[in-house]
Amino acid sequence: LGAYFLSLAMIYQMSPFFEVYVRDSCGASSLTVGFIFATMPACSFLGNLVMDAMIRRFGVDMMLNCGLILLAASSLGFGLSNSVAGWLCWRAIQGLATAPIYTSISTRLARTFTGEGEFHRVMGLQETCGNVGVTVGPLLGGMLFQYGGFPLPFIVSAALHLLFVAVSLISLLCREESKETKEPKDLKQVAVDGHSLEASEGSMSNETTVTICSVATLQVLLLSGISTLGLGVWGAFEPLLGEHFVDVLGPLDHTVIGLLMSLSAVPSTFAALAVASLLRCFKASWLMALGLVIYGLGTFFIGSWELLSPWTSQIGGLLLIGLGWGLCWTPVLPSMVDAAMGLLPDTPAAEARHVVSPAVSSIFNASAALGEAAGPLIGTWLLPENFQLGPKVIAIFLVIYAACTFLSGLHKREGLQSERRERLPTQTRLRSVLPSGPSENLELEG
Repeated sequence: LGAYFLSLAMIYQMSPFFEVYVRDSCGASSLTVGFIFATMPACSFLGNLVMDAMIRRFGVDMMLNCGLILLAASSLGFGLSNSVAGWLCWRAIQGLATAPIYTSISTRLARTFTGEGEFHRVMGLQETCGNVGVTVGPLLGGMLFQYGGFPLPFIVSAALHLLFVAVSLISLLCREESKETKEPKDLKQVAVDGHSLEASEGSMSNETTVTICSVATLQVLLLSGISTLGLGVWGAFEPLLGEHFVDVLGPLDHTVIGLLMSLSAVPSTFAALAVASLLRCFKASWLMALGLVIYGLGTFFIGSWELLSPWTSQIGGLLLIGLGWGLCWTPVLPSMVDAAMGLLPDTPAAEARHVVSPAVSSIFNASAALGEAAGPLIGTWLLPENFQLGPKVIAIFLVIYAACTFLSGLHKREGLQSERRERLPTQTRLRSVLPSGPSENLELEG
């Protein structure tokens, strides 16, 4: 979760100032800025297509730390560049770095939090960490840019990333030494996200056959489309919001613009944390559909400053976007994992969850990256001359997708999936069955 926070803070820190800086220093157009923004998620999308295989080969820890180091180096290079070509190059490397980071995080969370409601709860916590990163990033980035110039925000964030990697590697080495002294040596070790499960030979034989293509069913792809829309819509607004706020609300400094752009994180945090409790009363597909509708209402508000007062429309729109985001985004990955587990009905639930997690996480993050890549390109094409009509068109599309989600029959399959989820051990039970000595056998419940 700390890695998720740091990476998002680094990526979003340039939102308040980059468009203005590029236009003033290089004379770049809004379309060029949108292309620079889109380069990172486009490369992240390509990287995610092979990330499930990379995680199976090298492990979650290795891929996560490699991604963090590459992100720190590329972000430092981005901050020290002063040309469009340089920014495009370093932005592409940033995209390749985020693929292992986000897919490793998703895989670890899916494999580790297996009990009833645990995955949704930890996804809410992840969204909270992400929102804090999205809030702190633009605020800190705007302040550092205002007082130290363009390179300073990237130098500071790169240093923080390298410090985090150092702490992570030390923790990993200590854990490996602890395992060598405590675990029995006559059983095969299978690493599962920082915990070790003892398994008989061949218990993970299906892992090599579970790929992105094998889990990419219509149900999984429909769910992944929500992540594409969620990030795509925000990505359409993000490069232009700074200048839009100045046009609609009057002269604002970079710190205030950063505060406004991070405002949606407040309701998103509360909504994401509430999802696990709301799922006791409502189906996940219902919450996702409701979230998309609220998200669409927020985009309608953003483009309606002449129907409402300027401040009311912008603040209200940002708050609604955050609320809708939290409700529709949080259940997506757990629902995708559950759907993919249904493809392995004869495999024990714990093993099925373990083997499908890298492939599902790759699809989830690739879909999100696709939306984040397409969003700035569509936004810089659609919105500059149509900032009143464009958000309303986007709102209609979100409502249509919400209706498709609600009417798709996903909720009918959730009952069968929840029965299988209940047979998975919670983290407390999972730790309780680890052997305390070489003579004990591991018994996986469920």
